[in-house]
Amino acid sequence: MTTQDNETYSHPAQTAETGADELANAIARALIVSPKILLMDEPFGALDAQTRNDMQSFLLDLWQTMQSTVFFITHDVEEAILLADRVIVMSARPGRIAAEFPITLPRPRTWDHLVLSEEFLALKREVLGVLRPDLTHTVPTAHR
Repeated sequence: MTTQDNETYSHPAQTAETGADELANAIARALIVSPKILLMDEPFGALDAQTRNDMQSFLLDLWQTMQSTVFFITHDVEEAILLADRVIVMSARPGRIAAEFPITLPRPRTWDHLVLSEEFLALKREVLGVLRPDLTHTVPTAHR
């Protein structure tokens, strides 16, 4: 806040909640009633990459505490593998279950320690193989 000639001005960034704050508050409000299932439909889709990673970490930590079922809808394969115990891939049209992948990666999970692991990358290739079989056969492997 700044003052000029005895008038007070507020900068919008000082008073407005960030998207992440609003989302965290919405999650907190949903959890007040101790639901058995929490439905989250693309909750991090509008966030920038860093904030998205922060919110994924927040959700992972929260889940460790509450241990409720979270039904999480996302179009992000890495996000699905990071957060889930089971990934269900839907077909385009008609929308049907195309594949199901159990995710047995150890918990607690952290994005920075997991996404480049061989197990994570193998799961990602499997899921992408269902979603985009044309891409998984043409991706060159890196050689050193």
